[in-house]
Amino acid sequence: MVYLTSGIFGYLYRFFPIGRRLTERGHRVVVVSASTRALEHAAAEGFEVHHLAQEEAALAALAPVRWPSTPGRVLQFVPGVSLGPRRAARRYWQARAAITEDVAELAGLLAELNPALVLTEAEQHREVRIAVAGGYQVMLFEDLYSTRPGPNVAFPARSHQIPTATRRSRWQAAARWQRFFAVEAVRRRAEAAWVGGNDWHSSLARLAERARLTPADLSRRYLQFYDYPKLPRLRTIAPSLALPGERAVGVLTGAIVDRSRRVHDVDPGFEARWALSLERRAAGARLVYVSLGTFLSGLGPLTEQVIEAAGQLGPVEIIVSVGLDLPDWKQRRLPDNVAVFGRLPQLVVLAHCDLVVATGGLNTGHEAVLFGVPILNLPVAGVDTPGNAARLAYHGVGRRLTRRQISVPALQREMALLLDDPSYRARARTLAQGLCAGDPVGVAVAAIEAQQGGVS
Repeated sequence: MVYLTSGIFGYLYRFFPIGRRLTERGHRVVVVSASTRALEHAAAEGFEVHHLAQEEAALAALAPVRWPSTPGRVLQFVPGVSLGPRRAARRYWQARAAITEDVAELAGLLAELNPALVLTEAEQHREVRIAVAGGYQVMLFEDLYSTRPGPNVAFPARSHQIPTATRRSRWQAAARWQRFFAVEAVRRRAEAAWVGGNDWHSSLARLAERARLTPADLSRRYLQFYDYPKLPRLRTIAPSLALPGERAVGVLTGAIVDRSRRVHDVDPGFEARWALSLERRAAGARLVYVSLGTFLSGLGPLTEQVIEAAGQLGPVEIIVSVGLDLPDWKQRRLPDNVAVFGRLPQLVVLAHCDLVVATGGLNTGHEAVLFGVPILNLPVAGVDTPGNAARLAYHGVGRRLTRRQISVPALQREMALLLDDPSYRARARTLAQGLCAGDPVGVAVAAIEAQQGGVS
């Protein structure tokens, strides 16, 4: 079996237990990626790896893009998953498409390995097309709950307000739902037209292509999140975090949290600083963990707001994971109670912290619940984060602030509420009991073996 990954650690950390179980059952598991860093982690876990070196070298030549901090004026009012900052995205993905247009390296490797099954992440559209075109069995590995739940859900996806039993509140909730679906219908039509190449930019681009003035525009193939209804999908999601009436899609395994996972590149100096944080926590300081995305960049201003707000909560220790933004933080002068790292062992921190501030990522959400830690989600980036944040808020284990609601006073108010109200931690501990119930890894392995026809 080939696991074709973009190198996002959120996926890798959930795949490693599955891959180990498959190996124990006699399968040959090969991890393929254009990310050297991801393959180093996979090799350290004992997996056979193959590197798409040409693709990584070409992608490394791309100039880094800082995404705009806010979407367009109109798009910021659209609920659910917006089209995003299309101008910046189009420029980046056009450049990426031109580089990855050559499929020979990946196609040749798959032909050499001849896998019984290709498991790849749902966002890997190019890889999905190459594998399907090669005639291989393909299964999608994804963590995306629908961010557009059906009308049986007890509150509208935009406001996330739960109606009470009064007639007035039920009428208000129904009105909000109708508004949501009306806007959603417009958004979907606009999105379909854009993906289909019927917008003004694409029409001009087609004329230029026909006149041989520009190469073919492949950008929307990579930017748009496509749905592949005929391909089986594996979702490592906890059903207990679903919304009422939500339709299950694919195989739901349950949350996969690898408690034994190793972090192979923890920042130097973490152990000493962590020991100091534990001493201060034992003396009465509360520990706030801030993780706004390992692979996201450009969230420095938001992180600064969170740090400022947390610093006003009394005696606190603030541990921050900034991922790719670490070089930008090395020159900053920070308060003594703030420690910033690029990489740290998140499970170790979660086992001792009092509050998590995150963007709504699935791994951090599952792990926070598992350790009974309240979570404040700021879903400002990503496809799945609005839905993840809504679910955790609905189940009473966290709270959320939308982009337009975020401010230092609002952050301070929400964090104080989560720290001071013990009901959030109590609900998280109750929910944690069933989070990893059963054998989610076994469910995933059974689904994979059924797809590829049994043990090879």
